[in-house]
Amino acid sequence: MRRERSRIGAWVLAGVAGCSFAAPAASAAPAPARKAPYTKTVRMIEFAPGRTAMRTAVYEPPAGRPAGPRPLILALHYGGPVTPGIGGEYADLLVLPAMKGLGAVILAPDCPGRGWTDPVSEEAVLALVAEVKKTHAIDDRRVAVTGFSMGAIGAYRLASRHPELFGAAIPVAGIPDPEDLAGAGRAPLYIIHGEDDEIFPIGKARPAFQTLEKSGPAVRIEIAPGLTHYQTAAYVPALRKAAGWLKRIWRARR
Repeated sequence: MRRERSRIGAWVLAGVAGCSFAAPAASAAPAPARKAPYTKTVRMIEFAPGRTAMRTAVYEPPAGRPAGPRPLILALHYGGPVTPGIGGEYADLLVLPAMKGLGAVILAPDCPGRGWTDPVSEEAVLALVAEVKKTHAIDDRRVAVTGFSMGAIGAYRLASRHPELFGAAIPVAGIPDPEDLAGAGRAPLYIIHGEDDEIFPIGKARPAFQTLEKSGPAVRIEIAPGLTHYQTAAYVPALRKAAGWLKRIWRARR
């Protein structure tokens, strides 16, 4: 599957690069203090004995208030050759720009199996979440999964099989496997789909969406006008809107 490379301009990841701008004349008012940015580290996670370690980009919000356990977001990348760092590439392009306001720890692994519904991949991401919970203060009531295309299919799978772990899912530009339709609505879902998606045409996706709407009361569907499948970065506004929905769900659980 063709991938869209990042074209992020002014926004730069902490720990990777930084930028500053010269102040204008001395008479100008002082610039407001900028919020501390997220930090990004890349870690190799060994999820099972004898298995290849899974490369994972870990994004951590700035320290400070509010104090206490953080939310956690698992971000599953799109399809295509799994080159080293593809998980972080996807998160840089879509997830972090849209969801950094949540103050969550974000995990963006490279898929270790043939897809996110591969048993190897499912085992790996479950182990990843468990491992990060050991090293970070994570609020179990505020754990969510999101993904794009192949990652959306994986998000449906995890919502269907592990609703006790992933309390919400935000699939973008994907359709669930038939075996996941019955259970995916057990967790709150915010589905985002491009109106002009040529890989998963809306006409093909709509029956699955209608089934999901009937399966649970907390299923919301947003059709993004004019968006095709490969305009990954153009989904930022829709995903940012979904982040607001997720924040309201989390607030109700605290």
